[in-house]
Amino acid sequence: MADETRSGRRRARAQESVGAEFRLEPSPYGNTALRSDWAARADELSDLGDAVATLMKYRSDHWGSEDQDSLWIEARLEERVAVLRLQSLTDEQFRTRTLTGEDARQVCADVAERVTAAGDDYREIELINDEFRSKYKPPIMPTNLFLPTERDLSEKLMTTRTVDWYGKSLGELREERGVVVHAAPPGE
Repeated sequence: MADETRSGRRRARAQESVGAEFRLEPSPYGNTALRSDWAARADELSDLGDAVATLMKYRSDHWGSEDQDSLWIEARLEERVAVLRLQSLTDEQFRTRTLTGEDARQVCADVAERVTAAGDDYREIELINDEFRSKYKPPIMPTNLFLPTERDLSEKLMTTRTVDWYGKSLGELREERGVVVHAAPPGE
């Protein structure tokens, strides 16, 4: 009898759907009024140029803000740009051009050249990385070109930044990064 009960439970679990459940009510997390406003704005965008301009303006105004509402709004704008991009561009444009009108391969080559010129100056490489991500993060640049460039850039940044990382005291690391300690953690 116990075996029948266990196998019945297994079968019931196997028949359950995978993933999140569909829901009609908005998420209880975040500022729902702000999100609804931006969702409506994103839905109203019907021209690729306007959508790209809106996304780029939002990124420039909110870049570095990692609160849940900013990230949600940016993702919603990216989604709209991606849909309009598919509707507006030829296959060739889709695979080779940024939505800012540049040759994507040339942008990637320029970034690689700048990183090489930066040498071991990780602060300069951080600036290059931040600029590249804020200006070209998909859907602005085709993903197949963005990701290898970002991987190489991140690898260079990590290997350059970690030289003698553990040889420095916590105070030295904080000073180097401009960290302001408002209250010292216990035991420090």
